[in-house]
Amino acid sequence: MRARTRERVTPLLFLLPSLVLLGLFALWPLVHAVVMSFQHWRILGDAEPAGFDNYRTLLASDHFWVALRNTLVFAFVTVPLGLVLALGSALLLNQPLRARGLMRGIVFYPVTVSMVVIALLWRWMFSENYGIVNSLLGSIGIEQQAWLSESPAKAFAVIMALSVWKGFGYGMVIYLAGLQTIPDAVREAARLDGASRWQTFRHVTLPLLNPTTLFVAVIAFIGSFQVFDQVYVMTQGGPGHSTSVLVHLIYELAYVRFQMGLACAVACVLLAITLILTGIQFALIRPRTEG
Repeated sequence: MRARTRERVTPLLFLLPSLVLLGLFALWPLVHAVVMSFQHWRILGDAEPAGFDNYRTLLASDHFWVALRNTLVFAFVTVPLGLVLALGSALLLNQPLRARGLMRGIVFYPVTVSMVVIALLWRWMFSENYGIVNSLLGSIGIEQQAWLSESPAKAFAVIMALSVWKGFGYGMVIYLAGLQTIPDAVREAARLDGASRWQTFRHVTLPLLNPTTLFVAVIAFIGSFQVFDQVYVMTQGGPGHSTSVLVHLIYELAYVRFQMGLACAVACVLLAITLILTGIQFALIRPRTEG
């Protein structure tokens, strides 16, 4: 009995420090945010019960709906594009090419650079007055554009392009790992059965990559709903609030307007949306993975 008890307790003792840190820095702030979302709290004063007032305020706020729409558009545009680029580059760089390691490093390098640094570089590149993009357009006779200051569509497109370019290298590395776990014998058997390259990819490689795709997609969707740095650095949610996203709205409510209860309500809505979409991804991809 003592030996069995020791076997059960020992792993828990090793996990205890991590569980304590997780509780202090993840679970407790989450519970506190949910509680604060039902209260009026302006940081310096005492919190007062608010019931569902904060959520009613959000539903009546145009700024909230714009931020929600932008967040969803950002997620459903950048994540599929990033997955396609990650898988395509992984398939290419899994071939026996010259300088393959160097090319992998070049594709992955943007992932290692701070988002703030890259956003500052891109803001300079797309500057209306001295940006290199407008200089190149002018050299071929195309009218210069106000990429970040006038057109919400152009500004948001630049932000999404930056995010896809910076992030798809991470997915590439995960897909490379997944491709290298697929036995060559499986693909060779498909070729012997007369399958073309496309048929081999469609019916053999892609299904075997379902667990990898699930992981990359879930991580990418969660990250896309946390987009903030590039929006704050490049447009600060402008022009107007046209490029604002939910995390930027949380920042503005909490640290500019000091409406912490309302900011917590937005955070809870964001958490709920993230959990729902993650669950949908598991439901769509996991059956094919298990099959």
